[in-house]
Amino acid sequence: MSREFGAADPAVEKPVDGPPTPKYVDGGYGWVILASCFVVTGLSMSFVKTFGIFFLDIQEYFDTLAFKVSWITAITVAVFHVCSPIASALSLLLSHRVIIIIGGILSSLGVLLGSFGFSLLAMYLTTGFLVGLGNGFAWVPSVSLVTQYFTERRPLANAIASCGECVFTFIFTPFYQWLVDQMSWRQAMMIIAGIQLNLCVCGALMRPYQAQKKCQNATSPSAATSGNDLCSTSAKRKKNLAHFFDLPLLKQPKFICMIFFGFFSVAGFFAPAIYLIPHAQNIGIEDFQAALLMAYWSAGDLIGRLGCGWLANLRLMKSIRLTTIMVTILSIALSLFPVAKSYTLLVIFSCVSGFFFGTMLALIVTLLTDVMGVDKLDNALGLIMFFRAIGCLLGPPLAGFLVDITGDYGIGFYVAGGGLFIAASFLVLADYFLNQEQKCSQNTVKQMEKLISERQPQEDVEKEQLGNIQTERDPMNEVSET
Repeated sequence: MSREFGAADPAVEKPVDGPPTPKYVDGGYGWVILASCFVVTGLSMSFVKTFGIFFLDIQEYFDTLAFKVSWITAITVAVFHVCSPIASALSLLLSHRVIIIIGGILSSLGVLLGSFGFSLLAMYLTTGFLVGLGNGFAWVPSVSLVTQYFTERRPLANAIASCGECVFTFIFTPFYQWLVDQMSWRQAMMIIAGIQLNLCVCGALMRPYQAQKKCQNATSPSAATSGNDLCSTSAKRKKNLAHFFDLPLLKQPKFICMIFFGFFSVAGFFAPAIYLIPHAQNIGIEDFQAALLMAYWSAGDLIGRLGCGWLANLRLMKSIRLTTIMVTILSIALSLFPVAKSYTLLVIFSCVSGFFFGTMLALIVTLLTDVMGVDKLDNALGLIMFFRAIGCLLGPPLAGFLVDITGDYGIGFYVAGGGLFIAASFLVLADYFLNQEQKCSQNTVKQMEKLISERQPQEDVEKEQLGNIQTERDPMNEVSET
């Protein structure tokens, strides 16, 4: 049967002029991704933050110095940072889902093997290396997927995802302490190893962002072309993994400042988590009450992340300047922490420090995105995490060394506060270089506009002269004149 003229072709009913619109933007399945990242962040970070519960027990079990025990957390955090660019590259080669599941298996295996307590060296390899590797493999791909699924609400989404660390630390700190009191630190770690397997469940929920659907569902010619372009782009990225480590970024002054910011800020990330509970126990606070300080810290951390995530989403201030303010206040609060000798003051300092700690972490991914751009996020995040590993290896052992000399666990807070103050100064430098770069780009645009505006009248005059010449040479004009 012949089709009437003008009848709609079902293959081309949909408009195909514009670029393909993303299917998952700030909603849809993105909420599942965000919830999964929330749990991944909580499970991967809470064990590191609650390690202070096991610190004194491990020190007594092996009859060793605090300096040597602190290397367990230092190795965990350092490997976590070093493997981040590897996790990002493997996510492109395989998939985010596969890497997160592998990370969950490695993390659970590391905690389980460490629970046997064969030797301190064995704990370096298991609770240190394997747990750090597994946590890095789980965390980096999950954060990357959140940034892909959310655009307008990205600051708020990053803040919510990072809140998993606070919620899980708040819940697990008294729970882990109860396990240690009821059993032993070794048996408690066996149970924690089973809990860590939930990272694999979260990894199974991590659906790749729209790439597969675009490649399969392209029906119209232009849609098929865009789908093929997307598929070919994905293939090129996998073929060019050798260029994933974007070393030319190291030539940018703003990126170098971000590297130094990450290097010095890691002291503030993990020194309090290691030495908060031992510091309270050392000044006479009961074990369970000392463990609750970490829960109070996490409560303030949660409020800080949500509040600062909402504030950053309003875009009232540049994220780099807001982060500088929060980091400076946190450095002062941590430096004053050892002054607190009563339990009431410890609770107040824990809540205040936790609040500003949360505001800082809520802004990290958004800060890096604003400074380097979305296209460079994976490259920049991987490289910064790599260089931060050096700071992770130096910070906790340095604090442990000073603790052994002075006999005061509060010295770790001085190390954390000093490191954060130096980190804030590099944020100021990064803001300066970012402003200079923006001014240069604006000047370039103005020069181009000025050049175009100057050339436009000349082109009009040339067109007018060319028109007059053509008119004079027109044979019809010659005939009319004769």
